[in-house]
Amino acid sequence: MDRQRIKFPYGRSELEVEIPSENFMGVLKSIDPPGVNDERAEIERSLKEPIGTETIGKMVSPSDKIALIISDKSRPVPNNLIVPSLLDVLEKAQVARRNIKIIVALGMHQKMSKNEMISMLGADIVKAYDVRNHDCFDQDGLTFIGTTPGGTKVEINKLVAEADFVISTGYIEPHEFAGFTGGRKSILPGVSGIETIKWNHRIEMLENRKAKPGILDNNPIHEDMLYACGMVGLDYIVNVVLNSRNEIARCFSGDYKKAHEAGVAFFEKYSKIEVSEQADIVITSLGYPTNRDLYQSVKAVFAVEPLIKDGGCIILPAKCEDGLGPDLFEEWMTTVSFPEEFFSKIEQEGYSPKIDHCYFLAKILKKAHLIVVSSHPRVKDIDFIESVGDIEQALSIAFQRTGKDRIGSRES
Repeated sequence: MDRQRIKFPYGRSELEVEIPSENFMGVLKSIDPPGVNDERAEIERSLKEPIGTETIGKMVSPSDKIALIISDKSRPVPNNLIVPSLLDVLEKAQVARRNIKIIVALGMHQKMSKNEMISMLGADIVKAYDVRNHDCFDQDGLTFIGTTPGGTKVEINKLVAEADFVISTGYIEPHEFAGFTGGRKSILPGVSGIETIKWNHRIEMLENRKAKPGILDNNPIHEDMLYACGMVGLDYIVNVVLNSRNEIARCFSGDYKKAHEAGVAFFEKYSKIEVSEQADIVITSLGYPTNRDLYQSVKAVFAVEPLIKDGGCIILPAKCEDGLGPDLFEEWMTTVSFPEEFFSKIEQEGYSPKIDHCYFLAKILKKAHLIVVSSHPRVKDIDFIESVGDIEQALSIAFQRTGKDRIGSRES
């Protein structure tokens, strides 16, 4: 029997599965843009050719207080290359190191340790600069700056609010409800207060038909983030588009809206895929470091929901080296017995953005069965998800549930 051999990201490595050719529909994979020959040179080119702004050197003064907002460890942003380039530009502009604060845009994610910061930025930068985690729960560290037309009361990291010039780093890919990552997301949710994040991420917004991956036009969550960003005054962004090997394909710097839109347009040239029919079984996974925990890994499930038939199976290879994810997500995932219970639990206890992935997952599990391939023991504590340690076993279970019809696969 002919078989197709397909590899999927799994932690820092890959898993391979053999699929009978008679059951195989195909691999859906966006075109992989080539990585640039010299990543540092591409970043520096972008800094010299900003979109919609002057160069940083023409925009800052030596006495300015600078807030440099960077993405955290869960994002494959090459901060080890971007941040030194930005600091070189600021040094040439004669900005004193004591005036530069580097803030990790955690949103609601787990704090980074000093060793993790060193691993991301290098020991020299962590030693020479004030690098700190944003804390969305620290009311004393937040400043209220106003309310968006959508009713979001914007509380922002005090260091960002007090800065004369604000810069952020990021990367651009589809996001499950904000359309795309990058740009304005460094501000909201990146360095916003918990109540600000909760209102922007509320169910009313998540249920909007435009709050979908790949959609920015009339997306209320994106528009609310964008307005908050303008209120804060994000002066300059450095965002990258990466290929499947996390190599820089292109860097976009400048105005937080115009540079981000240029990055999105570049991404869309490679990412859009036409699909003619749905599959009984879909295998999907994310690359490292987004797959470090289950909270992030299930984004791959959200992406393939339109591809799966009612009653089908989704197989998710997810090593989850960091476990399940945020505490509240872990608590809900391991105490709920079946997906429908999420909805009644939300009615009783209220909605929190930390369980947004629980909410999305519960909606998808009304339609399809989920099998997670993981070696992490905590995944087995989730009653309503089937957990196995071997991808061939997962495929066998999926065939038993759906019959050996056809299978589709998606690599992210």
